[in-house]
Amino acid sequence: MTTPHLPAHATHATQPLRPDRPLRHEEGACLPLRSRHGQCRACADACPTGALSVAVGAVALSEACVGCGRCTAACPTQALSLPELLALPEPVPGDDMRTPPLRVECRKVPAERLEAGTLVLPCTGALTAGRLLAQAAAGRAVQVVDRGWCVGCEAGCSERQPAHPAAAALDSAQAWLDALQDPADPVAPLAVSLVHEPLPLHLRPQAIPPAPVAAPPVDRRRFFRAALEKPAGRDRANPSPMGSDGRPAYPADERHPSPERARQHAALQRLAGADGGVVPAEFYPRLHADASCCDRRMCVALCPTAALTVAEDGATAGLRFDPVACIACGTCVRACPEGSLALTAHGGAAEPQALATHQRLRCADCGDAFSVAAASTDSPPPQSRLCPACSKSRRFIDDARRQLFGALN
Repeated sequence: MTTPHLPAHATHATQPLRPDRPLRHEEGACLPLRSRHGQCRACADACPTGALSVAVGAVALSEACVGCGRCTAACPTQALSLPELLALPEPVPGDDMRTPPLRVECRKVPAERLEAGTLVLPCTGALTAGRLLAQAAAGRAVQVVDRGWCVGCEAGCSERQPAHPAAAALDSAQAWLDALQDPADPVAPLAVSLVHEPLPLHLRPQAIPPAPVAAPPVDRRRFFRAALEKPAGRDRANPSPMGSDGRPAYPADERHPSPERARQHAALQRLAGADGGVVPAEFYPRLHADASCCDRRMCVALCPTAALTVAEDGATAGLRFDPVACIACGTCVRACPEGSLALTAHGGAAEPQALATHQRLRCADCGDAFSVAAASTDSPPPQSRLCPACSKSRRFIDDARRQLFGALN
C-alpha cells in the first residue's frame, strides 16, 4: 500500500475550514471570494453530504464533512485541499511501468485486501483527470477498483450523484488519451479504467478511516481566535464583496495557475510529443476583445490564474492572454464594464496572444497617463488628449456654462 508522506507545510496561505477536519482552504485562489464576479459553486455541488456552502464572501464547512476529498477534485483552482493529496508524488516520465497498472482504491478497503503498490485515497472521487493523465504520460495505465461499496457510502453514489465518484475524471482522461492516440500506431494505447472487484458489504466500515499519517495537530484556541478576527472569506479591512471596484482583491503573489490545469497540460504535452503531435486545440480556451475595450483592466485585476496580464512599454499598453493558464471561469467576461470580452472554452491556440492594444498618452490637464484605442491615435483631436476624469470635468463645466450663459462660441 502506498502511504503518502505529508509535507511540512502546505503551499500558499491555506487554513482549515474547521479545526476538527483536515480540509484546508486558500482564500486567494477561491473564485467566489476573490470577486463578486466569480460565480463558482463547484465544491458545494460535488460534496456528497452537502457539508460545504458558498455565499458572498464566505465558504463554510459543517460537521457533515466526511473528508472524502471530492470537493478538492472539483475545485477549478484547487483552493480546497487535503494535506495527504498534496503529498502524493508525481510520477516520473520515462519509467517502464506499463505492467502492472497502478491500482487505486478507497481507504475503506481493508489493508489485507490491497495489492502491493496500491494507491489508497480517502475516496476514489478525489482523483482528477490530471493525475490520471500524469500516470499515463509516465507510461503507466491506471485501474480504479470498484468494490461495490459506493451505493450507501456517505461519500459514494446517491440519488443526488448517481455516477461512480471517479467516473468524471476517468471519462475525461480517457477522452484525452483517445484523442492523442495515433490510429496507425500498433502499440496499444494506455488506458484508465474502472474495474469491478466486489467485496462483501459487511467488510465495509461505516466511516472513512483517518489518514495513515496524521496531519499536524490544530491549535483550537489559535484557530478560533483567527476565525473571529478574519473568518474565511472576510477581511476586516475590506468587508464588501471583493473586486467590485476593479482593484485586485489579492496581491499578485496570491494569483497562480491552477495546479490541476498545469498538471493536465504537462501530461498532454508529453503524451502528444511522444508521437510527434501537439496538444489538441480543444484544451485551450479562446478569448476575444472587441474595439470597445478601453483598458480599464478589471479583467486583469480579477483573473484568478494570471491568464490575463498587461503588456506595457510606456508608449503602448495591451492585454496579454495565456490560454494555458486560463480555466475558462468567465470572471473576466462578467467583470468587463464595456462587455468587450467573449470567451469560448475550447478551440484556442497554445501561444500567448495580444488581445487589445492601446496607446498611452499624457493628460493635457492633470498630466496622468491614460489609454486610448490604437486606431484613434494617428491624429487625435484635442479632447482625446484628456484623461476620462478630466474629460468628464470639462463636459460638466461646459454644460454648466451653456445652462447659465447659453450656447458657447
